[in-house]
Amino acid sequence: MSKITSARPAHNIRNGLFLLRNRRIMWQMVRETLSGKYRMSGVSVAAVIVAIVYIAYPFDLLPDFIPLLGWIDDGAVLFILLRCLSWEAKRYNRHKAAERRNG
Repeated sequence: MSKITSARPAHNIRNGLFLLRNRRIMWQMVRETLSGKYRMSGVSVAAVIVAIVYIAYPFDLLPDFIPLLGWIDDGAVLFILLRCLSWEAKRYNRHKAAERRNG
């Protein structure tokens, strides 16, 4: 008999909570990226740009005037963005730790 529940949703919630708890790290990562001290991965940069453009652009795959359904695609884009930023924040933490070790 297979498992009915999955640990995946709990893992996804943890990614969002990680960013919420470590929002100071996110802002530090953004500042260092803009100043040129840290280079974000191309996937993360693309995810941020695409998410901002998609959410700000008035035309969606599912129109926003349809209650609940219109927000699903925006929510999915936001979800992907949070996953990508969570991964990038962990990468940034490893980068800072290596920087402290190397002096």
